[in-house]
Amino acid sequence: MPKAILTVNERKIPLKDFMQEMLTNIIQGFLSSTKGVPENTETIKIEITL
Repeated sequence: MPKAILTVNERKIPLKDFMQEMLTNIIQGFLSSTKGVPENTETIKIEITL
Protein backbone atom coordinates (compact mmCIF):
# COMPACT_ATOMS: atom_id res chain seq x y z
CA MET A 1 0.00 0.00 0.00
CA PRO A 2 1.27 3.51 -0.80
CA LYS A 3 2.30 5.65 2.13
CA ALA A 4 1.39 9.34 2.15
CA ILE A 5 2.58 11.74 4.83
CA LEU A 6 0.95 15.11 5.40
CA THR A 7 2.91 17.78 7.27
CA VAL A 8 1.40 21.20 8.08
CA ASN A 9 3.54 23.89 9.69
CA GLU A 10 6.17 21.21 10.35
CA ARG A 11 3.59 19.14 12.29
CA LYS A 12 2.88 15.63 11.03
CA ILE A 13 -0.84 15.08 10.50
CA PRO A 14 -1.94 11.46 10.91
CA LEU A 15 -3.87 10.03 7.94
CA LYS A 16 -6.00 6.90 7.95
CA ASP A 17 -5.23 4.30 5.26
CA PHE A 18 -8.19 5.45 3.16
CA MET A 19 -6.97 9.07 3.15
CA GLN A 20 -3.40 8.01 2.30
CA GLU A 21 -4.65 5.99 -0.66
CA MET A 22 -6.98 8.76 -1.84
CA LEU A 23 -4.25 11.42 -1.65
CA THR A 24 -1.82 9.13 -3.50
CA ASN A 25 -4.35 8.42 -6.26
CA ILE A 26 -5.15 12.12 -6.74
CA ILE A 27 -1.46 13.02 -7.10
CA GLN A 28 -0.71 10.06 -9.39
CA GLY A 29 -3.68 11.01 -11.59
CA PHE A 30 -2.43 14.59 -11.82
CA LEU A 31 1.10 13.48 -12.67
CA SER A 32 -0.01 10.92 -15.27
CA SER A 33 -1.28 13.75 -17.46
CA THR A 34 1.75 16.00 -16.88
CA LYS A 35 4.51 16.07 -19.49
CA GLY A 36 8.03 15.21 -18.37
CA VAL A 37 7.05 12.99 -15.42
CA PRO A 38 8.56 9.48 -15.63
CA GLU A 39 6.08 6.61 -15.91
CA ASN A 40 7.66 4.58 -13.11
CA THR A 41 7.80 6.77 -10.03
CA GLU A 42 8.70 5.50 -6.58
CA THR A 43 8.77 8.71 -4.56
CA ILE A 44 6.92 11.99 -5.05
CA LYS A 45 7.52 15.05 -2.86
CA ILE A 46 5.30 18.14 -3.00
CA GLU A 47 5.88 21.31 -1.00
CA ILE A 48 3.32 24.11 -1.01
CA THR A 49 4.00 27.48 0.61
CA LEU A 50 0.97 29.68 1.24
